[in-house]
Amino acid sequence: MDAAALSAGELDGALEDFAERFRRALEPPVLPGAIDRATLAARFDEPLPEQGQPVDSILGELEEKSAGALAGGTGGRYFGYVTGGALPAAAIVEAWTAAVDQNVGMWPLGPAAVELEVVTLRWLADLLGFPGESGYFGSGATMANTVALAVARHSFGRKHGVDVLTQGVRPLPELAVYGSEELHLSDHKALRTLGLGSGCVRAIPIDERYTMRVDLLVEAIERDRASGVEPAIVIAQAGSVNTGACDPIAAIADVCAEHGIWLHVDGAFGAFFGLWEPGRALVAGMERADSLAVDAHKWLNVPNGVGFVLFRDASSHRETFAGSAGYLTPGAGQNLHELGIEASRSWRGACVWAALKQLGREGVVDMVSRCCDLAQELAQLVESSPRLELTAPAPTNIVCFRYRPEGWADGEQLDDLNRTIQAEVADAGEVFHTGATLSNGFCQRAALVSWRTTAADVRALVDAIEAAGARLSGAAVPFRA
Repeated sequence: MDAAALSAGELDGALEDFAERFRRALEPPVLPGAIDRATLAARFDEPLPEQGQPVDSILGELEEKSAGALAGGTGGRYFGYVTGGALPAAAIVEAWTAAVDQNVGMWPLGPAAVELEVVTLRWLADLLGFPGESGYFGSGATMANTVALAVARHSFGRKHGVDVLTQGVRPLPELAVYGSEELHLSDHKALRTLGLGSGCVRAIPIDERYTMRVDLLVEAIERDRASGVEPAIVIAQAGSVNTGACDPIAAIADVCAEHGIWLHVDGAFGAFFGLWEPGRALVAGMERADSLAVDAHKWLNVPNGVGFVLFRDASSHRETFAGSAGYLTPGAGQNLHELGIEASRSWRGACVWAALKQLGREGVVDMVSRCCDLAQELAQLVESSPRLELTAPAPTNIVCFRYRPEGWADGEQLDDLNRTIQAEVADAGEVFHTGATLSNGFCQRAALVSWRTTAADVRALVDAIEAAGARLSGAAVPFRA
């Protein structure tokens, strides 16, 4: 008998078990607190099974082995990194698409999947106010940045008489890519992957708001031109992961238009700031970019592993990745493998479609606005506390702050105290946040991006940090200025 075959009864039993466990998984999670890595690793450390086991026992075993060691990122008190919680509709559709297992690389392998993704990308462009003629769903903003910068590289090569698709990057003139000192690691990874290297990046200084200084960008461009280096790409950030700051995109777009430079906006989460009325000015000019990269698994609150990129020019996008093979029989619709790096991939766009169907435009606007408003409430709580202080402006959904005991000066001791506060609060398992190292030292960092987060959750974070700070600093000898 086929080891993979199931009787109707076995399948029904497994699905009943799945339904019960899946329902529990959609509830707000319990934060894990401290995790002993050795104990956790031992749960999974076993030889490859020689024989299979009943299907209805496998999910239960996984749940048991994972107990107490799931990060809890779907909860309202998870403020780490920039992590959205999975909306129920998105999670349910993600599970269904795994079962129907469509390959979106080619239209004949997933006709409905391809058509849905085309429409969903159009919805996203409309939602963000971006005049995109083309787009692609990737595994996240890192893949989206890579696809975008590949198209920018192709366009730069064509402008200089080089067919990068066949000749590679060696014949290209020496080039420069510009981004602020806050440029995300994924952009550097993309440039390395594309053979351009992160050494071509000119790190443009930031101002007191953590945004790129456009005057210094212009100076860098002119300096490169004078020395024979060709300015190729400017990467503007809509939402710095450290502080939530946005580069002045409209002014940068003016510079790019004047100098004929490709403008790419890394808008992993900040692309959505325009849906929040006080944030519209922060992303003004984003619609003028040549390409825009966004994470769906941040503010759209879909399962991890989904991002997208939008392009103004569909022809350059398609030229960059076009290609086929004798066995790839085309169908009636688009073959999406010709719009990105991957040949075969899962039906990523379906969970985004589901999230947009569950929320609608109004729901997305409300979620983004509520999170940004709650971040402003958090900043106000920090400023009203006698022991907390902001360490950077908080214009959007990220708040950076620290605990400072009376009389403690900046320096290593204050940084170490705040590192310990962050670790102890995370280990306690009531709320979770991460830290950040800024120019003025280590600080607590909270990113609000979950559909579940409430004002009570924000208050709980402040209470936990204040309590830990008071306890830990009471046992320390302060270094006084």
